Amino acid sequence: MFRFPAASDARGFPQSPGGRSVAFTLVELLVVIAIIGILAGLLLPTLAAAKKRTQGVYCMNNSKQLALCFTLYTADNHELFPPNPDDSTTMTGYNWCPGSVAGGIGNLPAAADTFNPDLLKDDKRMLLAPYVKEVRIFKCPADPRTGPYSGANPALRGQTVDAARSISLNQGVGTIDPAYDEFPAGDNHAGAPTLSVNGPWLDGNHTHRRNHPYATFGKSTDFGRAGASQIFLTLDESPWGINDAAFGVSAALPKWIDWPAVFHNNACGLSFGDGHAEIHKWRTASLKTGQRISPTQDTTADNPDWLWLRDHATDKLMD
Repeated sequence: MFRFPAASDARGFPQSPGGRSVAFTLVELLVVIAIIGILAGLLLPTLAAAKKRTQGVYCMNNSKQLALCFTLYTADNHELFPPNPDDSTTMTGYNWCPGSVAGGIGNLPAAADTFNPDLLKDDKRMLLAPYVKEVRIFKCPADPRTGPYSGANPALRGQTVDAARSISLNQGVGTIDPAYDEFPAGDNHAGAPTLSVNGPWLDGNHTHRRNHPYATFGKSTDFGRAGASQIFLTLDESPWGINDAAFGVSAALPKWIDWPAVFHNNACGLSFGDGHAEIHKWRTASLKTGQRISPTQDTTADNPDWLWLRDHATDKLMD
């Protein structure tokens, strides 16, 4: 059956059979806007949580790739881990990952290498570089730091880039050279780095010597009774406290030396000696901070987060 088209008023709005325009009133529009606002308010937390979960997956994948890089390095170097001095030296051949990436957040000024990804590609100074396909694996996607590029690539000058690195290596894992072993000072390096690190902060006072009493791991075969699956290699460090690439843990005294990150809903990514990676959830809010972090800050002896980190950084060999 043929139907006549609906009548329209002078403005083009369709009219009802009674001649009234069929259009939204102001009140109806406000109601629709209010409903959209309520729905957005309900959905945004879910979307934010989903974003954090996605970032966590990327972070864990980065940690897994880093663990593989260490495995390949040790296989090519008589099972020795790369050098991991307690400094940020850029001397050729003496650091697994050189440079300081401190600051670049809040009112903390950026260090020279915070926004310099080029240093991570230098296989003479960054000894893990030959095994790394993409330097992005050194940065957690949830690290918020961005700043002016500070490298030497003319194509990137004047551009804003992400922080180069958010991860650090367990200070109890790696090797050092004889000169640094005798006198641990910045850029004091000579000889082959074949000695296990001292893990200086393991005693809480920066005077610890390898395996006395806490285990340090110079080779991939050194994990012993601790078990490679229980000792962490790398972890995400707090952007408020990160500096060099060695993460200090006090095993003897309840204190924070360096601070792990809380990027993923109070959790951070880690890789382990056996090559696996995981996102570990911290049980307290003691690690959450939005300001400059003071090193060697005491905590309580029953803090479950300090206890977990202690137990996964080393193993006590003697009393």
